[in-house]
This record gives sequence, C-alpha cells and structure tokens, in this order.
Amino acid sequence: MFLLDIPVIDIQHRKLFELINEFVYELTFDDVDDTESLLGLLDNLYEYCNYHFITEEKVWAQKNINKELIDEHHHEHNLLFGKVSQYKEKLATLETGFITSKYIYNEIIPFLVKWLSFHILEKDRFLAVIAKNLELKKEPDDAFQRAQKTLENKAFYLSLYVELYVSCFKSLAKISHLIENKGVIKEISNHKDDYFKHIINNAVDPIWTVNVIDYQLVEHNISLVKFCEEHLGSATSYIDYALRFKIYYEQLNNKEKNLIVDFYDDKIDRYLLISFSYLEKDQFFASDEICVFVRDVTDNKKNIEISNHLFFYDSLTNLPNRKFLLERLRLVYENSKISDKYSALIIFDIDNFHLINDKFGSATADDILFELRNRLLDLLKNLDNVARIGADSFSVLQIDISKDKNRALANTIELSEQINSILNIPFELKENRFRISISIGAILFNGKDNFDFMQLLGFGEAAQIHSKKEGLNRLNFYQHELQQIAINNLLIENELKFAIPNQLKIYYQVQHGPNNQNVGCEALIRWDHPTKGVISPDHFITIAEDCGLILSIGYWLFDQVFYQLSLWNKHPNPMYNVPVSLNLSVKQFNDPNLVSHLHDLLKKYQISASLITLEITETIMMENFECFKKIFKILKSFGYMLSLDDFGIGYSSLSVISEIDFDEIKIDKSFINNIVSSSKSQTIVKLIVALAEELSVRIVAEGVEDEKQYEILKSYGVGCFQGFLFSLPRPAEDFK
Repeated sequence: MFLLDIPVIDIQHRKLFELINEFVYELTFDDVDDTESLLGLLDNLYEYCNYHFITEEKVWAQKNINKELIDEHHHEHNLLFGKVSQYKEKLATLETGFITSKYIYNEIIPFLVKWLSFHILEKDRFLAVIAKNLELKKEPDDAFQRAQKTLENKAFYLSLYVELYVSCFKSLAKISHLIENKGVIKEISNHKDDYFKHIINNAVDPIWTVNVIDYQLVEHNISLVKFCEEHLGSATSYIDYALRFKIYYEQLNNKEKNLIVDFYDDKIDRYLLISFSYLEKDQFFASDEICVFVRDVTDNKKNIEISNHLFFYDSLTNLPNRKFLLERLRLVYENSKISDKYSALIIFDIDNFHLINDKFGSATADDILFELRNRLLDLLKNLDNVARIGADSFSVLQIDISKDKNRALANTIELSEQINSILNIPFELKENRFRISISIGAILFNGKDNFDFMQLLGFGEAAQIHSKKEGLNRLNFYQHELQQIAINNLLIENELKFAIPNQLKIYYQVQHGPNNQNVGCEALIRWDHPTKGVISPDHFITIAEDCGLILSIGYWLFDQVFYQLSLWNKHPNPMYNVPVSLNLSVKQFNDPNLVSHLHDLLKKYQISASLITLEITETIMMENFECFKKIFKILKSFGYMLSLDDFGIGYSSLSVISEIDFDEIKIDKSFINNIVSSSKSQTIVKLIVALAEELSVRIVAEGVEDEKQYEILKSYGVGCFQGFLFSLPRPAEDFK
C-alpha cells in the first residue's frame, strides 16, 4: 500500500518503518534503561528522516513538481522535526529509563507511525500521482486535478490508513505488555515491599499472580475485583476467574517463560489480550510465581470490524462496494473453472440521476437510492451479491446459473427485466413522485473464458454504457465489438494527447443574414490526422471529455480564436469585424477558471467581448441552473453575447429561458432536416420563431442545406442562416 512506483522513495519509506521497528524492538527486548541511550536511538531515526526528506524533495524537483507544492511538502517535514525536538526535550526531563520507555511507547511511537502513514498515503502519493501524469505529458493543471480525483475517495485512504495503523499496533500492543511486564516486574524485584501495592493496585488493567504448584491466587489488584464485578456480577468471583486460565499456566510452566494470548471470553463476550510471565524464585519471591496482565481490547476489535465494514461496504445503502465486488468476482471466476457453470454480472445505473440531485437535493437522492436498495432486497431476498459500485451504479452477481449458455442467457435476461420492472414503479417520497429509468449491461462468463477476472467489471460497464447511448431502459450484453470500440477509443485518446496543438485545426462557418450578408461565423474544431485525414469532432470530442482533455482543447481553441479575431479587427475590410461563436462543453462550463481565463484572453489580445458569442446547450443549462445563472450574469457583464444552442430538444421550460438574457437562439438541425416534409417540425419552428420575437432575440437556423429549407425558414421570419447551402466550414486563411 506504500509503493509509489518511485524506487528510491519506496526503498527509503521501507527503511523508515524498519528503523521504527528496530527502535521498538531494542526498547522492548534490550536493557536500554538510561535516557541517554534512548535519545541516541531517537537521534538515529531523526537523522535518517532528514536524509530521506532531502532525497525526496530532490526527486520531486527532478520530476518537475510545482515549487509551491514542494515548499508545502518541505513545511510538513519541518513540522515533524519540530515535534521530535519537543519529544527530545521532554525525554531529558524524565527520571528513570522505565518511565522514559513508557513515554516513548505511549507518545512518540504512535505519533511517528501515524504521521509517516498519513504522509506517505496522502501527501507523498499526491505528488507521485502528479509526477506520473506529468511523465504522461499531461498539462500541470490537468495533472493536479487528476491527483485530486485520485485522492477524492477519502474512505478508501482512511481504510488503508486504518489497515496500516492496526497492522503496526497489533504487534506493538503485544510489545506494550512486554514493556509493562518488564518494567513492572523489575520495579517489583527491586522494591517489592515499597512498590507492589502502589504499582499493582493503581493499574487500570487486572493484574494477579498465582503459584506454579496448584495455580492458587497469590496477589491481585483491585482492578481484577472490579472487572469480575462488572462482567460476572460478583466481586468474589475473581478467585475462580483467575483459575480459568490453567491451560496457559501449564503451557508457561512447561515450555515458555513469557506468553501473550489473544483470548475471546465467550462467557462475558469480551476480547482480551493477556500476558503471562514466569517469575522465578529469588530473594524477593519465596516461590516461583506466574504474573498475569489482562487488557480488555473489545472496543479496539469492534473499531477494526467497523473499519473493515467501511472498507468493503457502502455507508448509505449498507451494500457491498466496488472493492468487495472485485474480490467476490475473483472467487466466483476461480470456482467457475471447477463447476464449469456460467455466471452473470449485471450492471445498471440510473439515467440522468444528477438532475434529481441538483433540483431536489442530496437528501432526496439518497432516499431514492435507499428505496432502490429495499426493492432489490424484496426481489432477490438477500443482498449478498448486490453491490453499489458508483454514485448511481449498481451490480448484481448471479452465481453458477447453468452449464448451458442459452439457459444462463435467458435467466439473466429475465432477472434484468425484473430489476427494470421494479425500478420503473414510481418512487413516492413525501409530497413528490419520481420516475426513474435505468441502463443495463451484462456479461456471461465461466472458467473457460480467455480473460482475467479483473476485466469482467470493465466489460460489464462497457455494455452498460452502450445501453445508455442507445436510449433509456435498454439492456445490452457484452460483445467483443464493444471491447474493440473501447480499444479504438483508447487509441484515439493516446493520439489526441499529441494532437494538441499540432494536428487540431480551427474551421469557420459563415452565418448569413436575410440579404445574404455576412453577420457572423462559428468556430468549429477539426482534427487533421496525419494518416486518417480530417476527423469530425463527433468522433473525438466525447472521448476528450471522458479522458479529461476537453479543458486543454477548449482553452487552446479559445486562445486561437481570440488571436484570429485580433487579426481580423485590424483588417481594413469591415466584413471581418463580425462576432465569432464558440461552443462551451459541460466540463468547460463547470471549470472554476472559465471566467478568469476568458477575461485574461480579452486583455491579452485587446478585443471586445461583444465579438464573442458563447454557445451552450439546454442540457448544460439545466444541469445546474442556479450556478448557470450566476456565471452567465458575470459573462454578460463583460459584454459577451450568449446563445442557446440546439434549442427544442432539451429539457428547459419557457419560464426558465425567460430568466436568462440570451442574445440568440439556434434552432436544432433535426427540425431543419424535416421542415420540408414534416408538419410537426414546421409547427415547432414557427413556435420557436414566435418565442424569439417575443424575447427580442436573434434566431439562427443551423444546418440549412437546400433552397426549399431556406425559403420555408425565411417565410417564417428566420433572419439568420448557417449551413452548407451558404458556406462550408473552412480555415481562417480561406475565410473571405
């Protein structure tokens, strides 16, 4: 869990934990009782930390990590050194080696393990992810955002931390008993008469001694009495309780001098960590005795169980999560090699669920998800094979359906239809009624399949994504063609990384007024691929959005268009002094740097914002309408023109549109295509034109390709046209 894939740092991290283990070992098993020796051990660890941090900071610098991030990392290192210095000052004031040992165990070691664990799992890993993305030629901002996303799942890293902390302290807890035993026994040996009652009776944990002949109780502290009174209901039962561990007394007597046992006491339902030490007869002990220390670790055990549950289960629905599903898939896939039966993985997600979350809030969305979980329970009777694998994504695993593939296929289809059916029933929540639809993907598999179990989840998700693209309430089974599509998309993604800015080109398509004059143009991006020729954005923009390249492409496009406008503004022919339309994607609009970036470009190229028309679709507008209003108000104050693109196919209402001060509405191309033959398209276009006139905004018909379309649109009152009938998109040098 600590590997960062940076060898020099990974090796040194391992060395740091080895030094801590050596520190604890020497503290526990060697007679290091003077403070000076203990300070020497701490100095060794301190010096190696200093050496490691210097090395680490050099590595981050070599990997081109931002200096501010390295400085912040350096500050974290200084905080550690400051804390260690405080510990050293405190150690110098302690009187005995035993007290010093206790202080180191209780204060210093937990701090060091916790600090290093958190530092490696979050701070170092964050910089390592940035470095890895920079090596993949990502832009610094993109690398930073990817690192943030990697660490977004705090529960995952908390679980890693808990796993680490528990694994370290599982052994340290035992060492703690040895430290206490050694120290206390030594104090007893040296000052039995003076210290026995003080040390033993004031200990929080039950402590007692028995003789080695018949294991009768010799000495005990008050904590043993209180423990028995609390858990057994009788203070007098402590004598019998001490005899319960006879089997361990015998084992200690015959074989071992020290023994540590994890013990579950089923009679009182408590988890105990018990240390047994054999005390030989000497001038202080009249006979051989066995000393017993008991620590109640029930709460710790429960915390570990809770942590494990959080690691493998979803906190909202209490369903298994993605990590649990992957482990279950591994077991099922391995078992299917023996049974030769087909199993199935069904994956579904809720269509457009974010709209419910945005409009009604996360509490309502959570209520729907929990009700969905209950419906699955009613259908499947148990939820052992159901998992929540994403915000609105779920999986159902069918195990050992049949050796007959057709029968397994039919069974999976039937179950998918049942899931779809129960989730199509409206969700009644308080005063609201919600209908949802789901997109389902599935994959059949058995042990004869020639792929790794890790691929199963990806294949199922690929089928589910394919269903979503086809429309609502669809089911698709994974096919090899989907894998080929995924591979092709990956190839496009890799090539696209190197296409900016050398292969991406900007084309401009003229917008014509009613008298065929040039009233504007739209900037369109094309990929001039060296072997495939000119590629339309339809084939790569979606991939760019999925892989995080869309922001880089969008800002490159903005910069090029603003620059081109600055050149056209200097042209003596006034026909060049027309606005240019730019499309905004969802991710661009959600980027917090959008407004400042556009503002910087205005200053850089000294152009007027009124020459830029920003186009946004209804879908983007409705995704987060309140946020949309605020940002558009700011853009409008700068002087930008605002256009509602693809109007007529989204989800907006007239009241919503009236709240935004649009300058332009663009009729979607689908209505233009059918306007000659479809009376419905004609009616819709007339209504859109009437709406535009009522709102006093310009109306643009895009995708006009023949004279008949043009004449009809002109007769309806459309005043601006864009399409192949008037002009093909062309590069700036050909734009006249």
